[in-house]
Amino acid sequence: MRRGMVDTPSFRLPAMKLRIATFNLENLFTRPSAMAEDAGAAGQQALDNHGELNRLVALPIYDAAVQARLVELERGYGFADTNPPSNALVQLDRIRGRLYAKSRDGSIRVVARGRADWTGWFELRRSDIRWKATYNSARVVAETAPDILIAVEAEDRATLLRFNEQVLGAQFQRAYPHVMLVDGNDDRGIDVGILSRFPIDALRSHVDDRNPNGERTFSRDCPEYVILLPTGQRLVVVPNHFKSKYGGNDAASRRRRLAQASRAIEIAEQALAISPLVLLGGDLNDTPLSAELVPLWRSGFSDVQTHASYPKARPGTFGTGSAGSKIDYLILSPALFGALKATGIERRGSFHPRLWKSFDSVSGPGDQASDHHLVWADVELGP
Repeated sequence: MRRGMVDTPSFRLPAMKLRIATFNLENLFTRPSAMAEDAGAAGQQALDNHGELNRLVALPIYDAAVQARLVELERGYGFADTNPPSNALVQLDRIRGRLYAKSRDGSIRVVARGRADWTGWFELRRSDIRWKATYNSARVVAETAPDILIAVEAEDRATLLRFNEQVLGAQFQRAYPHVMLVDGNDDRGIDVGILSRFPIDALRSHVDDRNPNGERTFSRDCPEYVILLPTGQRLVVVPNHFKSKYGGNDAASRRRRLAQASRAIEIAEQALAISPLVLLGGDLNDTPLSAELVPLWRSGFSDVQTHASYPKARPGTFGTGSAGSKIDYLILSPALFGALKATGIERRGSFHPRLWKSFDSVSGPGDQASDHHLVWADVELGP
């Protein structure tokens, strides 16, 4: 060393083990009553009617056909009544003006001429989720202790924060310092968020991406979260929740899921310019060999199911864990998959006593955390 110079040792950040996971929480504190397990055909009908009603009232002009359909959809819900039934699965929230009028003879008509004549919308009635189910959702997360968790089907950010602080933190001392959720395109309170032990450096939303037919691409959103890791590296997390098969899997549903897969992998590929470490995950509502998910398996991206450590006997992530119920994913970029050491499924929060032993806090279907199972993966990253 020359005189006058300081010998500064080279600084090298240590390697780290990182656990990533995805879990469909199926809401945390409240859920649309129409989506309850026992809602049956009436629940699906309410979901369909809710969507159609909000589409119709968004029109600038209510012509005769629209008015007739609005009157038809009013039956059974009592939207025109002064005191509509409190247990109706769909409810009208009217702020200004009137949409319906009811005559003394009981006949109903639409009095608004279009969207500008009144302010209001239709909402799904919500029911409280049992405390034991919320507790067990947190227990699943606490037992697996992921460093970064994709949280699917959370109501909104305020609710996710309460769950983080008042359940994960207060009950299990496992609260996360970084919690984010951007409200998406689903007005039922079904969004995708993230819980992270490491800072979120950047966030980009894709709620306004559209298909060629003008339809919004994503049912919820396909946000990009850039996470700063202790190694100095960045991890880009791209969570999603594709179009569900609930209520049917018609051609329109399949086309939309295909469009979502195509756009999601495009977003993930573009994220490689930020970092070689990219994770695309969440509830994609289809199986790995489906035609709708084919676009995901390009550019060397791989689901953790292809790793030797992934469970072979019951590879599914929903219900009983059959192969046909593999619908939750952790899809890794080539560099991230190359760092993958182990992966698995945490099922103990669900109630299937003939197939596996649940947590002692799960004594029946009403107590289970979710119909979905948490999927986790351990990666080892160098500096």
